[in-house]
Amino acid sequence: MDTRRLCAAIFERSGIAVDEHDPIVAVLAASAEQTEELGERLLSRTSPVRIALAITVAAAIFAAAGTGMGWVLAQQRFEAERVEWLRKQSDPRLTALLQSEQGRAGVQLAELGVAALLANCNGRPSWSVQEGYCVLATPEGRPDGFRVGEQTR
Repeated sequence: MDTRRLCAAIFERSGIAVDEHDPIVAVLAASAEQTEELGERLLSRTSPVRIALAITVAAAIFAAAGTGMGWVLAQQRFEAERVEWLRKQSDPRLTALLQSEQGRAGVQLAELGVAALLANCNGRPSWSVQEGYCVLATPEGRPDGFRVGEQTR
């Protein structure tokens, strides 16, 4: 260890001038040498494999934490959507409609995909809209249909 450089560094940082033959300089030089030796030992113990392993473990921990947080947020969102759906289902008008015969028939037609055909009057080529009615011809040739749109009376 160069004691002149050590004395110069002490003077630069603290403003205290220390003689290089002073006993404190010997203690400081020994301390600096020990610090360098400890640093070299620590660096020699570390290997790229250990560093890569430590980084991998840290990444796995953060990934698990992120996945956990994502799961919690998804569960909260699902619960909020479920509460909203239950709120909508508690509408007495909708409940009465679904309990009626026409409501159940409408749900069955929607499940079969027929409701849109009936509403748009496009289920069969023979269907047409005449004066606001969806009209189709019966096997006897007579028109048979139902009203589409607003009724005016």
